[in-house]
Amino acid sequence: MTELGIFQTDALIEKLAKAFYRLQGYVVRQDYRMQDSTHPAEKACVAMALVAIEEVEFELAGNDDEEVFSWQQGQSLSEDRQYYFCKYEEFALTLLFSPAINTTRVEVYLGNTRLYVSEKEMSKEQATQELQDFLSTLAAQLQTLSRIQF
Repeated sequence: MTELGIFQTDALIEKLAKAFYRLQGYVVRQDYRMQDSTHPAEKACVAMALVAIEEVEFELAGNDDEEVFSWQQGQSLSEDRQYYFCKYEEFALTLLFSPAINTTRVEVYLGNTRLYVSEKEMSKEQATQELQDFLSTLAAQLQTLSRIQF
């Protein structure tokens, strides 16, 4: 997570405080400094801005507690092919590694539908990173497509 610098935080407090004040039906000049105000309603908006920033920072910092999925070793198909899998709800991921030729094949399934296949000369770790990049891109694009309307 990128931390906000002191000037960025100050600007964000001002922006949020003015937005909260505006939601209450009040407007101040663009160059007005809410944090210097002594008016109770304006001070409350500054306090709300501080709480909002703290809550967002807390949530972002809390992402370290996210569930981590690990490859599980499966029954190897032969001496020169190692098989790994990972399952999450309807998603199934498979990784087949051939150390002799340093080739890794990764597949992603949603139910019975194959969504992704990659077979390249790379390590298991490199294939995992490439898979994470694909899944992150897919998730972002699906989030956008979820707003489709008729």
